[in-house]
Amino acid sequence: MKNNPRAVAVEALTRILQNKAYSNIEINNLLKRSDLSNADSRLMTNIVYGVLQNMYVLQYQLEPYLKDKKVKPWIMNLLMSAIYQMHYLDKVPDHAILNESTEIAKQNGSIGLAKLVTGVLRNYQRHGFKELPTGHGEEDLSIRYSTPLWLVKLLIEQQGINKAIEVLESINQPSHVSIRVNTRKISVDDLKRRLEEQDFEVENSRISPVGLTLNSGSLFDTEEFNEGLFTIQDESSMLVAPALDLKPDDLVLDTCAAPGGKTTHIASYLTDGQVTALDIHERKTKLIRENGQRLGYKDIIQTKAMDARNAKDHFPVQSFDKILVDAPCSGLGLIRRKPELRYFRKFEDLLNLQKIQLDILDSISDLLKVDGRLVFSTCTFDDEENEAIVTEFLKNHENYELTPIKNDLSSGDTIKLFPSDYFTDGFFIAAFRRKN
Repeated sequence: MKNNPRAVAVEALTRILQNKAYSNIEINNLLKRSDLSNADSRLMTNIVYGVLQNMYVLQYQLEPYLKDKKVKPWIMNLLMSAIYQMHYLDKVPDHAILNESTEIAKQNGSIGLAKLVTGVLRNYQRHGFKELPTGHGEEDLSIRYSTPLWLVKLLIEQQGINKAIEVLESINQPSHVSIRVNTRKISVDDLKRRLEEQDFEVENSRISPVGLTLNSGSLFDTEEFNEGLFTIQDESSMLVAPALDLKPDDLVLDTCAAPGGKTTHIASYLTDGQVTALDIHERKTKLIRENGQRLGYKDIIQTKAMDARNAKDHFPVQSFDKILVDAPCSGLGLIRRKPELRYFRKFEDLLNLQKIQLDILDSISDLLKVDGRLVFSTCTFDDEENEAIVTEFLKNHENYELTPIKNDLSSGDTIKLFPSDYFTDGFFIAAFRRKN
């Protein structure tokens, strides 16, 4: 059913949830293979993200009609997608949703499955949307904001109930697109004007002087993108390169660099310097080079396919003026744009990632010159992957100290952004100076 947006949405959801795949990648792959119109493509995308953002709410609605009945994952996804459309999409008539859902079940399964789908959805139609729990208990919040119980507990424990609810309320709002202007080629104001002339709604970033935000629209097809006038990058990650306090002739190591957003931002500060960008996968280093070439930094960026934990075996000591460790992390700060991540992570993952992060920091600690600057960043907001790493690194490396980051967002030694603060990704940045 390649021309049916609801069927394609169910296939996308099944791939994402069964294979722990990224939503944006699966959606793009299926859109390339489908015969959907632009309007149907938008509907399909809306359904996929809507179900992922509201999965526990939708399961809560289905519970009275399924009881203990076990259904195949794709049938559950079909039912959730139908309930999502019936409750959240005002312009789609219920009878169309019910008829198409029944037909999808029949085409992909059997008459029996089609009858099950029809029965469940008619029951839901008769009884309507079941009111969600309104309390501030952990289980109530977990259902209401479709967030795993462990993560709700973690947020409350680390940030308090009010901040936790603020974050939970923000992560299910539609995300916007943010871009970093390549100021080597064009000014922020000139690019903003050019995009507005193409009917894009553009605003200046509230946290980065080189950032712009847009509500929607395909930017990859614009002349401006092809000319390398901007790159797509979240506003919060635009704070990383400035935190390095770069000089034009710096030699910089970017240890976990793909796809190259921060690498190219670093390169924009350099004239006689160079940035060496590492990634564990050869194919991802190609992405870094392609981004660097499009933006005009081909001669400033060199890449190496390498596990950053082995960097100490490949570079001489005190090789670099600045080092960035944008570390592998849980990605919890990305939940607004990748809502599926919340269902794939466990608390144990945070502890496992701690070891990788510390191993990378240990590996590069001797590669920085004395008085050099090391920046550690993650796209997550939990303490285990952030403050705890800073504490442990300083305990194990007495020749390093925290150093202030010039910014207007934080009065402390580090920058920590929650998704609710400026409607960006959740992010953490710490900077260190090597003393001796």
